[in-house]
Amino acid sequence: MTTDSYPDERYYGRTPASSCGLSPSPDYHSEHDLEDLCQHEPERPRLLQLSEWHDGMLSDELPANCIQYTIEWKVTVNKKVLSQDTEEDVVLTPSAYWPKTLKGKLERLLEGKIPRKGRVRSDDTSIAVLVNDRSQRDLMKRFDHLDIDWTAVEKQLLKWGELFRRGKKLRLSIAFKYIEDDSLHKITSGRVEKRGRSSVTKRMLNERDAQLDAEENVSGQESIWRGVYNLIRCPSSSCHLGPHCWQDPHGKKHYKLRSHQLKRLIAFVEKGGALLSHEDVPDNFREELYMEERHRLESQQSQKNKMVGTPGSCQPININFNGMQSSPQQDTSNPTTALAMVLPPNDQVIEDLNLTRLRDEAVKDYGAWHESNVGDENLKAQFRQACNVALANGLDLRLIHEDQDPSFFIDKGIVVGIARQFVRDIGQ
Repeated sequence: MTTDSYPDERYYGRTPASSCGLSPSPDYHSEHDLEDLCQHEPERPRLLQLSEWHDGMLSDELPANCIQYTIEWKVTVNKKVLSQDTEEDVVLTPSAYWPKTLKGKLERLLEGKIPRKGRVRSDDTSIAVLVNDRSQRDLMKRFDHLDIDWTAVEKQLLKWGELFRRGKKLRLSIAFKYIEDDSLHKITSGRVEKRGRSSVTKRMLNERDAQLDAEENVSGQESIWRGVYNLIRCPSSSCHLGPHCWQDPHGKKHYKLRSHQLKRLIAFVEKGGALLSHEDVPDNFREELYMEERHRLESQQSQKNKMVGTPGSCQPININFNGMQSSPQQDTSNPTTALAMVLPPNDQVIEDLNLTRLRDEAVKDYGAWHESNVGDENLKAQFRQACNVALANGLDLRLIHEDQDPSFFIDKGIVVGIARQFVRDIGQ
């Protein structure tokens, strides 16, 4: 028998592998030393459960083996970033942090950023699980709408628990993707916007909404603009004066409010005035509305008098000896006179127009709107020519509307129908 058959006397009296998984060592350890080593072996990293959490929990109350991570999240609408934020030092497991904290933040952000409820809907949600270690590959997951399954995400965080213990940073990058739901807006509004006509107005409304959102984000309160517009919005479905009206508390009559009048009410509130109901509208503002209404009625009466003749005036009488029905004489030999006869009186008040932008730009936008409503290139060219005639002669929309003179454009080479439309449709 060789010496190899005998146990190595160097290991006599030494402790074999312990129950805690330590390998035998040539160094001598007492049983007490091994138990001490087992007690100090760190526990495996884990995620904190909701049952272990309480509001206001301090960092020194957290278990020593608790994994912490960061959440970077953003919201996009039609692929454009609406907002983004960061949740730092998150300890709750993602499946608990989502319904407890993050989902509520997302909903509040959408309510504040999207001016019209129901205009956007969730498309999908993408999540990337990341660690700042080049030897590790990122985990990418995608879910329909907000139907998120956090199982794979949490499994990956636990897998990288030892990396976190060594000082590596764990991170979730979440993108909530939304798209505009134009079909829903068209159904709820009861109409489909005509092509071209709404382009300028829609752009201006979007700019206004962006301004209001910025004001609310800074102040943390509802914008004065939005508060005034919401208060003055007419609730009556039978009122055809427009979207914004002042309802007189005495008599309940509606008075249409235009953009410059709404701006005055906004200025009134900005200076400290109280505007909580229609009864709070200042007296001087009411008097101006009463006066405008009187002028409007007088203008209507004046237009009617021009059509039928002033009271007391004598109309020419034609006597037809052939027994045919008599009719007033009308000179139709002059095309201008004939056009004036068929053009209806336009009692649309010019203040209805939003002329806050540059006047020449307003004329160009008006011409572009006309072009968008015809398909024939010759007709488009005629509208462009009418627009150029107006600009070359220094005419803005207000002057064209007041003159109601399509013959001016006809004399400049514009065909009759285009000239009439260019003058007539400003009120629209």
